[in-house]
Amino acid sequence: MFRYIQFALYTFFLLTTLDVQADYVVKGKVNMKGNWQYQVYLATIDKLDDYYSANAKYVVNVATIDPDGHFVLEGNNLPKEAQFYRLYVVKEEHSEFNACLFVGGEEHNFVHLILNNDSHIEVKAASATYAPFGDYTIIGDKDNELMRSLSKLVYPSYYFYEIKFPSELKFSQDKLNRDLFNFADTCTSTLASLAAINNTDYDAYFATQLAQYSSFKKELASKLPDHPYTKDYTRKLRYYGGDFDNVATSVYKWISMLLGILVLGLMYWIYLLKQTQVGKVPIVQTIVLEDFQLTNQEIKILESIKEGKANKEIASDLFVELSTVKSHINKLYAKLKVTNRREAIAIAKKII
Repeated sequence: MFRYIQFALYTFFLLTTLDVQADYVVKGKVNMKGNWQYQVYLATIDKLDDYYSANAKYVVNVATIDPDGHFVLEGNNLPKEAQFYRLYVVKEEHSEFNACLFVGGEEHNFVHLILNNDSHIEVKAASATYAPFGDYTIIGDKDNELMRSLSKLVYPSYYFYEIKFPSELKFSQDKLNRDLFNFADTCTSTLASLAAINNTDYDAYFATQLAQYSSFKKELASKLPDHPYTKDYTRKLRYYGGDFDNVATSVYKWISMLLGILVLGLMYWIYLLKQTQVGKVPIVQTIVLEDFQLTNQEIKILESIKEGKANKEIASDLFVELSTVKSHINKLYAKLKVTNRREAIAIAKKII
């Protein structure tokens, strides 16, 4: 009897002193009916702007897909806090270094998930569909079931943008934006709500939906105060010029900015007046398009920005990925020496 007690105590001590790490498991089945490699990639999404960016540096795990389309990804190398991940396959002619994400239709090749090291998820594409992740289902936890519900709102709309019926496009965009905010307001998962907000068109709707964007910032700060996405979301609001805690702060900032402009204008007018009096009126230097050495693609994008088009609309017009448009815009801003869309439009009006 004593030996049994001794053995039980030893076992308990051993289990409580071991550094046990959780293991995540992501398994499932994809359709391999097209020209796809028999590998599946799991990539981390560390920044909200990378939600639709496929790049080898984000890959954290790779698994082989068997001839029937089954795969299993497992490990314990994920960060402590749950965050977004992308599960995707790559075409035969591509590599993980130049992978493309195909949204909707018969080539939909990715799934967004919420994972940590405790996650056990199963993702199954419907065998009756053609795409790798055609009409897929997610089994495992409530957060990822909500992510699947969100995808049913987003992906058909993206596919509609590709087809692009001009008479109905604006109506569809407005409806999607409303549906995404409604989803975020009623969703029980903070991260799934963030995914919905992140899929809204900031360029087209930020000014009119500032209250909702700011309200969600407070929810993130309350529920996920130390999460990297919370800081990233705040940074994104600042980029679009709307990170105001309340209306009074907003009004104060606008008044301060206008007063500053008036003071600078007055000082410059006095300077010109003095220069005129001594016969030294400065020559106003004009700027031309050639000064900035823009590529043809950058000129097209600048013209679209001048016309008030959103990034998604520009991507559709030029038949390129949304991430490609954002990359061009960053380079364009650097060449123009501006930091936001308003400044870019101001220069575009002078040179185009």
